[in-house]
Amino acid sequence: MTAGRLAVDGEQAQRLAKVMRVRQGDEVLVFNGDGREWRSEVAAVERARVVLEVREVARQSAAPPVVLETWCGLVRPQRYDWMIEKATEAGADIIRPFLSERTMGTREASKARMERWERLAIEASEQCRRLQVPVIEPPAPFERLLDAHRGAIIVADAGGQSLLELATLLPAEGRIALVIGPEGGLTAEEAERARRRGALKLRLGPYVLRTETAAAVATAMVRAL
Repeated sequence: MTAGRLAVDGEQAQRLAKVMRVRQGDEVLVFNGDGREWRSEVAAVERARVVLEVREVARQSAAPPVVLETWCGLVRPQRYDWMIEKATEAGADIIRPFLSERTMGTREASKARMERWERLAIEASEQCRRLQVPVIEPPAPFERLLDAHRGAIIVADAGGQSLLELATLLPAEGRIALVIGPEGGLTAEEAERARRRGALKLRLGPYVLRTETAAAVATAMVRAL
C-alpha cells in the first residue's frame, strides 16, 4: 500500500457505507497486513464502492522475533471458526489446522472454508488493531507438520509444566509450534512422536478446556512471553 487513491468494494465497502456510515471528508484508518496502518480520508461514497485518499503512515509495528504457529486439531466448523478468530486476537502468526486419529469432520477444507477462515482472521485483526494478519494454512496430517517443522514444539497437556517453568527453555527468536489436540486429545502414539521431536508439555491450568478454548488460551500465554 502507498499514498494515493484507493477504491474499496465488496463487503468492506458495504461495511464502511452502511454500518459505519462514513461520509466524504471522514478519516478512516486502513491496513493491508504488512505491519503498517495508514491514515486516509473518504473522497467519495458511491453505490458499490468507497473511494479513499490514503495520506500517510499513522502507525507501524515490526514482526515479533518469535514466529508463533498455532497447530490445532480440527473440530466442528463453528467452534473452529471461533478458534481462528480468537487465536488471531491472541497473537498467532501462523494457524495450522491438523488431521490426526481423533480429529472430526472432513479431511480437507473447501475453498469456501479457507476463504472464510482468512476473512475471520482479517476481521479479528481489524477488531484488535493488529497490523499483521496471520497466515491460515490448509489442513495437513499431524505427522507431516512434525516432520517439516524446524523450531521448538510445545504440546498443551494437563501433565505438563507451568509457563514459568517452560519460559527459560523457549527460544527468544525463531519458531515455536504450539500443538492443541482435538477433542479427546492426541493419541499415545502421536504424543510419543511429538516427544521424540523434542516437544515440551505446557499445562494450561487446573480445568479441562475445549479444543478451541485451549488454542486461544495457550496462544495468549506463549505470546505474552
